[in-house]
Amino acid sequence: MPNLAALLDTWQQWNAHHVMTDVPGHEAGEPAVSALDALRDSRELVELLTGWQWQAAYAARRDGSSWEQIAATTGTTVEQARADYAAVLDRQEQVLGRDVSTHREVL
Repeated sequence: MPNLAALLDTWQQWNAHHVMTDVPGHEAGEPAVSALDALRDSRELVELLTGWQWQAAYAARRDGSSWEQIAATTGTTVEQARADYAAVLDRQEQVLGRDVSTHREVL
C-alpha cells in the first residue's frame, strides 16, 4: 500500500495536468498519471482519512467537545456523528476483536 504522501502526489499530478488542459492555448502533453490512477488513489485517500476520523472524534470528546460541535465540524447531524463513531467501534470489536470500552465512554 502506498503511503499517504504517494497517494496525494498521484492525485496532485493528475489534477495539475487536468487543470492545465482547460487553459486556452496551453499544450498540456501526456499526463504523468492517468485519470484511473488518480481515481484509485483518491479513493484510497478517502478511505484512510475516513478510517482515521473516529480517532479525532474520540480525542475531541476527550478534550471536552460536544457531539453538537463534532457534528457541525463533520457536516453531519449529532445522531449521524454518534452513529458513525459507534459503527467504527462496532467493527473494531467484531472484526478485530479489540476492547473498545474506553472509546465507548465518550458516546
